[in-house]
Amino acid sequence: MSRSPSSLSDMHPAVVSSPSTRPPDNELYDRGCDLLEAAAAIRQVAADPQVARAVPAVLGCLEAALHELRGACTALEETTEHARGRAGSEPRLRAIADRMRRGFTNLERALTDAEAAATAARSLAARSLGA
Repeated sequence: MSRSPSSLSDMHPAVVSSPSTRPPDNELYDRGCDLLEAAAAIRQVAADPQVARAVPAVLGCLEAALHELRGACTALEETTEHARGRAGSEPRLRAIADRMRRGFTNLERALTDAEAAATAARSLAARSLGA
């Protein structure tokens, strides 16, 4: 059965946490570090042959995480755009802003593709394991 990203809190109660009292920039950076730490831990444990039956579930988590990261990219782009202000008439600033937008667009497309690949891999893994 496919878990939609909207049911993340059903998958794990700690996925949606309470608001932090820390400064938002520190909170964002710390969450990024948490993401990296989790990815490194998954990579390390994934090589253990005893984890095979958890592979489809972890791929489902990866799929949902990629969906969330794509949404985060949209928010990060908007935040960056707002923080730097609208590019004035100076061509150099407009060119930088255009490159930034293209970079975020490319990242969002790559995350969409990765999410679809995780969906396919989860389905194939589940079938191959007889789940």
